[in-house]
Amino acid sequence: MRNQLAVAMANVEAFLDGKLEPTPARLRGVLEALGKLDALIDEVREGSDEMHSQLRDINVCDLICLETTAIEASAEEKGVALRSIQCAVSDPACAHFTGDPVRISQIVKNLLLNAIRYTPAGGSVTVDCRRSHGDLVFTVCDEGPGIAAGEAEHVFEAGYRGAASTGTAGSGMGLALVKRFVEEHGGSVLLSSGDGKGATFAVRLPGRFPGVEAMLPQVLDA
Repeated sequence: MRNQLAVAMANVEAFLDGKLEPTPARLRGVLEALGKLDALIDEVREGSDEMHSQLRDINVCDLICLETTAIEASAEEKGVALRSIQCAVSDPACAHFTGDPVRISQIVKNLLLNAIRYTPAGGSVTVDCRRSHGDLVFTVCDEGPGIAAGEAEHVFEAGYRGAASTGTAGSGMGLALVKRFVEEHGGSVLLSSGDGKGATFAVRLPGRFPGVEAMLPQVLDA
């Protein structure tokens, strides 16, 4: 929830300071962040431990583009360049992707904010989104201090914070939630890193669930 609020606040502050132009896409990103915050609050009220991904037919390309745009203000505030690489032509499978838009938004937002947090001013964060062997592969690469080999196996544990996190804000829950939400979607998340060489997180999502696709039209028409 804090990430959703932080993104909305960073955008509004950037608009007021004149650092970013309040374009329709950026304003929509703020509205989406606040909407997802509202949805997360509802989950907490209802008992988050019992909540699971709510699958539906979504345009995952539009969602990722929106989330990346919403993060621009946070990157600008830190002095980090945010670079986005996407397919020149959108794959039809991405326009009809089976997933939970709130959960996937959290995956993207948590990875991007984590990358920005550990990248020093003047550095860059690169986002790469493409299709590979029928799956969506979303990659975030930063220029931070990297993750030591002995810590890499623990980064997805709830509450874990490595040596590089000293002096930085955070609860140690962001990457644990990423792993949980990715696996709820039948996907996987991998980390590659080394001391002083930055970190790369690669998320692979199938966007399809046997038997679910046939039910989606009925659910959407209900």
